[in-house]
Formats: sequence, C-alpha cells, structure tokens
Amino acid sequence: MATEPKPKAVRKTRRRRKPREEIVDYIVAIEDWDWGYSFSLNVERLPIDPYHEFRHLQIKGRLLAPAGLKTDTAEISLLPSSDLAEERRKDLTPVALGSLTVGPDGILGNIGIPWDALTPILQMLIAGRFKFVLMRGTRFRHRSAKLNSLRIETRLTEDDAPAG
Repeated sequence: MATEPKPKAVRKTRRRRKPREEIVDYIVAIEDWDWGYSFSLNVERLPIDPYHEFRHLQIKGRLLAPAGLKTDTAEISLLPSSDLAEERRKDLTPVALGSLTVGPDGILGNIGIPWDALTPILQMLIAGRFKFVLMRGTRFRHRSAKLNSLRIETRLTEDDAPAG
C-alpha cells in the first residue's frame, strides 16, 4: 500500500484592511469675505421648485495649519442648504461635510451648512468678530481632502493653535 500524501493545510486569506485615513486640522485666518445671492425662475424642464435660489458665503484667508503645503491662500465657500435643516437631515447618510481641493489659486473649500446658520454667521462677520475657520478632515490625497467638521471662531485656544 502506498501512503497517500498529506493534504496541504488550507490557508486562510486575510483581507487587507484599508488603512485609516489620517485626520488633519486645517486652520484659516480670515482676511476677507464676500456674500452672493441670486433668485430666479427655475427654467429646468421638470422643476421640483418653480424658483431657483442660491446663496453662498466666501471666506478668504491665510492657511495657518497644516504647515508644509505649497500655498497658504485659502477660499472657503459655505453653501447653505435647506436639506440640512434639522427635521430634514435625519435620513441623510453623508460621507463628508465638504471638501478642500488644491487649485492653481490656492486651496478651495466647499462646505454645506444648514440654511438657518447663514444669518448668525453673516452677523458675526459683519461685526468683525469671526477671525478663524477651523476644519478637520483627511490629509490631502490627490489634491483633495474630505472634511468632517467645521468651526468658525473668534479666537484660537491652546488646543487649536498650530504647533510651531
């Protein structure tokens, strides 16, 4: 009788986990801001709403953190949305608040905010009180980063201040 070869042990293949994305704090010192508004008839073929209304707030400034990027110019656009109203946003499953991209004119950001947050933000900007935009998100990869938080502050705390 010939001895049968031992069966090879079955190897368990391990799934490679996607590495966790590094979280970075982005801090912009506000230097200027502008607000735009438009209201028109909606000329889409099958409009959901007969009107088209658009508001956006642009905050321009100097990027204080993170250090080491090729540019320190930043322009952050806050885009109010009625979909982010507290009673409407419960069914949403967002992947990000917004994003940052590196363009030829510096860093550009687009962040959705609740519709009713625009008025108090504008009041604080008009009064010259807001000085910093603080955002937290992924490190830049392929010239873009996803944001998961936004704060607009009158001053930086010890925890916020960039190291250096």
